[in-house]
Amino acid sequence: MRFGIVKKVKPTKSHKALPIGATARIAFEIDATRAGCCRVAKLLLSRERVNHAELEDCARLDEALARAHRLLKATVRSIMLSRLKRTNRARGRR
Repeated sequence: MRFGIVKKVKPTKSHKALPIGATARIAFEIDATRAGCCRVAKLLLSRERVNHAELEDCARLDEALARAHRLLKATVRSIMLSRLKRTNRARGRR
């Protein structure tokens, strides 16, 4: 069998893959950052003189990260479930 020069190859998928894996890694990093906030808060509370302003900032940052984490996880979950439903419907039509 002899192979010539291929000028154009048609892609097997018409859509680009969503960066679900990268998004999951970001969610993991957010969770790790929240753990860092927790460690800092424990350190602040262990001091003899508690810096309430820094503790409040730490709590606000943790709350913001928690909201972002929940939103990101819920969105990825929704996308994955809708993909599964589409796949199952397509299989049922065959």
